[in-house]
Amino acid sequence: MTIQNPTRQRLLEQGLQICRQQGLRGLKVRELAAAAGVNLGSFVYHFGNREQFLDELVELWYAPLYQALSQTTQAHDHDTPLQRLQAVLEQVIWLLEQNSAFVSQLLADSLAGEAAARRFALKLPWRHPKLILQLIVDAQRAGELVQDDPRHLMLFIMMALGMPMLLARGPLHDCGWLPDAAQPLIAKMADPVSARQRLAWALQGLKPTIGNGVTS
Repeated sequence: MTIQNPTRQRLLEQGLQICRQQGLRGLKVRELAAAAGVNLGSFVYHFGNREQFLDELVELWYAPLYQALSQTTQAHDHDTPLQRLQAVLEQVIWLLEQNSAFVSQLLADSLAGEAAARRFALKLPWRHPKLILQLIVDAQRAGELVQDDPRHLMLFIMMALGMPMLLARGPLHDCGWLPDAAQPLIAKMADPVSARQRLAWALQGLKPTIGNGVTS
């Protein structure tokens, strides 16, 4: 077991706290070092520069999430492909609930041109999206999901599942200018129980039945 250097640990923990609140784009090295009680020389010694620090920071945050999804896949190895897919997607809901602030900031970072966020985003297609895509393909091969482009199915599922949570817990959070009538809907979008219901509806709708676009 690798023991983390205390100075590196303080810098990374403080960096995660800053990025949850302000995004990667809000992280300034001098302010980070001061908040962590570390001098700039120590920061440079441990990380070299801001970009290397941000790359390590994002990986530190993401690694346990990806590991959790991989472990869920393995734990349901004896289930049907569709059951395994549902278990992983339910895990995604939980992870989004726990990490929505950081994920929302990463999306905003990428749109704002933050290089580290974009580097991370370019790696993602070969990570948990690839895992989910393979589970969809497995369910299609087992005849449990409609035969269409699996990327299209994944897009449909994530639009029903993840995007409402990210919007409600990110850009739409504390939007006082919205009418009162919108608040119950935003609450539904943010609620993980409601997300699981949307997931169940989505998977039910994607089951192959006559007339729903199944190809032979």
